[in-house]
Amino acid sequence: MKFSNPRLIKYILIFFLSVILYSCNTNTQSFNLPNKVETTNLNNKINIKGTRILINKSENYTYIDELKRFQKNSNNYFQFIEIPDQNYFTSIPDVISKMNQLESQGGELKIKKEFKLGDYDAFFALAPQGYTSEQVILAFGDNSFSVLVIGVFPNNEEDRKEITDLILSSYYDKNLKPNINDNLFYEVNLDNSEFKLSTVNGIFGTYTLNGEKLKVDDLFKNSFLIGTLPYTDDFDIKKHSDNLIYKYQNNEFVEKRLKIDIISEKEFNEGENKIIKVEMVGTKQGLKSKMFQYIKQTPNGIIQFISSDYTENSKYINEYKAIAEKITLKQ
Repeated sequence: MKFSNPRLIKYILIFFLSVILYSCNTNTQSFNLPNKVETTNLNNKINIKGTRILINKSENYTYIDELKRFQKNSNNYFQFIEIPDQNYFTSIPDVISKMNQLESQGGELKIKKEFKLGDYDAFFALAPQGYTSEQVILAFGDNSFSVLVIGVFPNNEEDRKEITDLILSSYYDKNLKPNINDNLFYEVNLDNSEFKLSTVNGIFGTYTLNGEKLKVDDLFKNSFLIGTLPYTDDFDIKKHSDNLIYKYQNNEFVEKRLKIDIISEKEFNEGENKIIKVEMVGTKQGLKSKMFQYIKQTPNGIIQFISSDYTENSKYINEYKAIAEKITLKQ
């Protein structure tokens, strides 16, 4: 996961596409997408809790609120990310340009198309994943919001039609007033802190000084991000931590890459819980920040915390540690 929230839609799309475009060929059939997909039968749609997004009801997919995901199994699912205040039109051109670049280098796409989804501009892509699966991306919005939908499904006509029909039934109702706390599955105590909630993207909350909104070009803000994951038996806390650090260093956008120097790393058990703490120095465009990453695996779920302190004397790093260690999962 990339942690630069103002451009989250672009980073997730680029990361996703950099994987799918180098996948193997499959025997996928052709896919036709009209220039406009009407969003109809609103009475048959359900609202995704905590968002302004509605989609058609499905009897075959189970909804997992902690991930904003509809899932049949680990090989067949799709999930939503709503990004309020993110201008769709400033994000999608770079996504398409990057996609064209990857495709010119040998990547394969079944379809990529800009179209209208109801009243909104939209972009759709479908690509093979290995020999047996496909991946789908839908992005849509206007100058006031962006929505991203990503999914994976088996490479057969029946599953392809079912998942794409559901995704393309998406509708965005600006009149809805969702409770953003419905997207946050943790409790954090900030009573004595200057840091306040700035934005919520998907199931991740970003916190800045006084809740200041991050702008597109804010590369060096003191901030931290909190998110959660559902518990799974096969979760490897060390592998997950290492993977996050790898992604910081290998961002598709060179200006966002961090040179990471790990100062300390501690993995330990605390009762039923597993915890890993990593203290790092991140260097970006010659400017250093003190970083603290904290992951806690509990029987009820997983807490993730990542922070950056750009002050000269790392004045916030101890506060970050205290905040992270007191985060709890909602009951």
